[in-house]
Amino acid sequence: MSNFNWLNEYKLTSAVPHLDFPKLGNPMNMAVTVALTQMENSQWWEAEKIESAQFAQLFQLVRHAVKTVPFYKNFPIPKSARELQKLWQSLPILERGHIVGAGDDLLSKASPKSHGKINTQYTSGSTGQPIAVHNTQLSRVFWRAFTTRDHIWHHRDPAWKLGHIRIAKSGQAEYPGTVGKGWGSLKGTNALIETGPIAGLNINARVEEQAEWLIRNEPDFLITYPSVVQRLAEHCLTQGIRPSNLKQIETISEVLTDKVRHLVDRAFGANIIDLYSTRELGYLGLQCPENNHYHIQSEGVYLEVVDEEGCACPVGVPGKIVVTPLHNFAMPLIRYAVGDYGVLGEACSCGRGLPVLKTILGRERNRLRQPDGQYRWIALSAKAYGEMLAIAPVREYQIVQVSLNELTLNVALDVDLSDQQSQELSLWAQKSLPFSGVVTVVPHKELKRSSNGKLELFQSLIE
Repeated sequence: MSNFNWLNEYKLTSAVPHLDFPKLGNPMNMAVTVALTQMENSQWWEAEKIESAQFAQLFQLVRHAVKTVPFYKNFPIPKSARELQKLWQSLPILERGHIVGAGDDLLSKASPKSHGKINTQYTSGSTGQPIAVHNTQLSRVFWRAFTTRDHIWHHRDPAWKLGHIRIAKSGQAEYPGTVGKGWGSLKGTNALIETGPIAGLNINARVEEQAEWLIRNEPDFLITYPSVVQRLAEHCLTQGIRPSNLKQIETISEVLTDKVRHLVDRAFGANIIDLYSTRELGYLGLQCPENNHYHIQSEGVYLEVVDEEGCACPVGVPGKIVVTPLHNFAMPLIRYAVGDYGVLGEACSCGRGLPVLKTILGRERNRLRQPDGQYRWIALSAKAYGEMLAIAPVREYQIVQVSLNELTLNVALDVDLSDQQSQELSLWAQKSLPFSGVVTVVPHKELKRSSNGKLELFQSLIE
């Protein structure tokens, strides 16, 4: 068990004038502090105790949903948490299309006033179905608690300089980016802890600009997407560029591969940390401080990996990720299929009882369907990637399945692609995936990203 005491190690802010010891925060920060203090203990509980506590909370959520949310009016009303646990897997899966079609029927007619103001969170629509999810200020408490837990787990010094390369917000400069004080949007007495400077850059900046920005700003801690840091690391290795202060990189939104982890280690000598979250649900998994897998954030969500029938998949068996937020009483999402696939793991060697999510495989449209109808997840090895670079100087790639028998390999290059290179890349893709159909290679100067800045390495356009 860790002996790190975040209350002593981190410098808390004070919302009360002339009070520097002991410090008191505003009501939101005091709520976050209470949640974090409990979470420091609950992470070490045995798995059975954690699940029991989750179903005590789910019992409250489901009874509220049946009574106040029209969509759930025909759900069975459990008499106890234990009864709910027994019938849980018989409850239907809530698909994204259900949310789109249900409209206001998924909203509670009596959201608890004590949970605070209701907010609306819009997803990016990268799945083709943008949705709006309503939640309360209570959700914000847990979002901030899990953000701080992530910093605690990975022993980040709040005085570090944070850099981020991501989609620019409204009014944010394309380049050279934003510079300011404080890591997050909440600053001054609204912040829970005092944090160092921040510098930001729009993801659409060219890789040369990103490298120049990295060296000029010298952040200690960088947040960006796996595809961005991969391209940046490759460029820095090629140009002999190495930032001197970079200690950690946190990747978000896209699937992180071992190849990118190894590349970042070579280029920067920095630890790479990944987190798993969705815009509509918040934090689902944080990377373990001692391993590369994820710990499910069980104080905030009940996460399952299930088969096509909605039954639990054994450890090590891929399945659909289904999530129930524990505290969203404004718009309960019971057994919501987020659109991702993953694999559960064995209990963690770190000693935490929080369940392990071993692997995040990506979305359903990230599965290659073979001509015989069988599915295969795309995960190119470092060796295969090296073979591709030996054929042509590919900066980025994306594989799109357009039919059962045809793939498109989109490649971004700074030079023209010869016919011979195109043929060799096609054969390389057939061998590496493997895929017995036709592979058409299409060169680009830049690959198109989704509206939220993601670059999916594989997409399937077939049903």
